[in-house]
Amino acid sequence: MPQNYQEAQPVESIATSLIGTHHPELAEAKFKYVFKDNCSKKGGKPVLGTVKKLSELMYFLVEADFLMEIPMDIWNELDANRRTALVDHLLERCTGEEDEQTAEMKWKTREPDVYEFSSILRRHGAWTEDLSNFASVAQSLDLSFMTAEEDSEVQVAVNE
Repeated sequence: MPQNYQEAQPVESIATSLIGTHHPELAEAKFKYVFKDNCSKKGGKPVLGTVKKLSELMYFLVEADFLMEIPMDIWNELDANRRTALVDHLLERCTGEEDEQTAEMKWKTREPDVYEFSSILRRHGAWTEDLSNFASVAQSLDLSFMTAEEDSEVQVAVNE
């Protein structure tokens, strides 16, 4: 069944705020934000959203450097904090470098800092510099809100 697409104004609003605060290097980049009906899967896991650097032809057609696509069924399940985190994650994948000869920005996407299996981390620890840096950041976070949320979910389940 073909996907249906629509403008994603709520995503654009969040992205605009995040670009001004956390991604000033993207201030000149042009984005197209769209919702699609349903989430696709990769490796059996839902793809929460994608961002793509558009080709010159696509730039000509839609006047955007990047396309951010989020499945509406996923978006509807997320609370405001997770929606912001998703958009922030997708923006973090976007970057640009100024061409020294033309002074034009050359836009591209990049991969996340860490790509690893939890089982490898469990068996071997933070064995790469990227994992070590990631683990340091994770240890400094206050994640008590997650435990409180899980405890309340368990409490609700017990009371039902």
